[in-house]
Amino acid sequence: MRIADYAFTEYYHQYITIEADDLTDLLKDAVNVTERDCYALCSSYCAQDGGLMFNVLSIGSSWEKCTKGLRKKAMLGSFMMEDVFEKEARLVQPDFRMIEKNEPFLEKMDDMFEDDLLKTRLDPRLDPLRDPVYPDYVLAGIVTDSSLIEYDMCITGVKGPFLTGTLEQEPETDIGIHQDCPLFALPYVYEGNCRLFVLFAGEELSEYEQTVMDRIITETDKAGLNFSGLSIKS
Repeated sequence: MRIADYAFTEYYHQYITIEADDLTDLLKDAVNVTERDCYALCSSYCAQDGGLMFNVLSIGSSWEKCTKGLRKKAMLGSFMMEDVFEKEARLVQPDFRMIEKNEPFLEKMDDMFEDDLLKTRLDPRLDPLRDPVYPDYVLAGIVTDSSLIEYDMCITGVKGPFLTGTLEQEPETDIGIHQDCPLFALPYVYEGNCRLFVLFAGEELSEYEQTVMDRIITETDKAGLNFSGLSIKS
């Protein structure tokens, strides 16, 4: 199964062996690579710019035998999503050695981001909307000229039931919203799939918009609801 065929949350922060072929040559400075070492045991994280990366724990000559370099404390290197998107891959049930090596590394990578943003990366509802290379970019619908058009929104966090973000780039046409304008999107279900609808946009909302937003946040909070769904309050 290709990496492209997996949903993001199926492999993100998990363990996956990739048939990397000659990409393992990029790891020669960290480990002895032979012609047979065409497989790489990886996990995954988002770099500081949001790009999806696969950190390499070890390499090997087959799906089953892929432990060369696992005892090294440091990662052997990383692959960019663009390089492995079409590669065959298999999810792996990790053992203690894999977890011991990987978890401190992932924690260090995650320290660069806010907790609310990290939580959205674990939300499988967003998987069909994600950009494969930059998973924090999700499609969000904005009403323009009575039509609902989806744009790439860069997730920044959550606010009550809203997913917050900004446009990934400046719109080619004037839609009344600029690239840096805060967006507040609500999830909804269309034809069985989660979609996002931008209900509010802009740094300075009108008095009416701010009142409505505050009311939605207050009422959903009373009901124990946030963007992730129902939460139990202590």
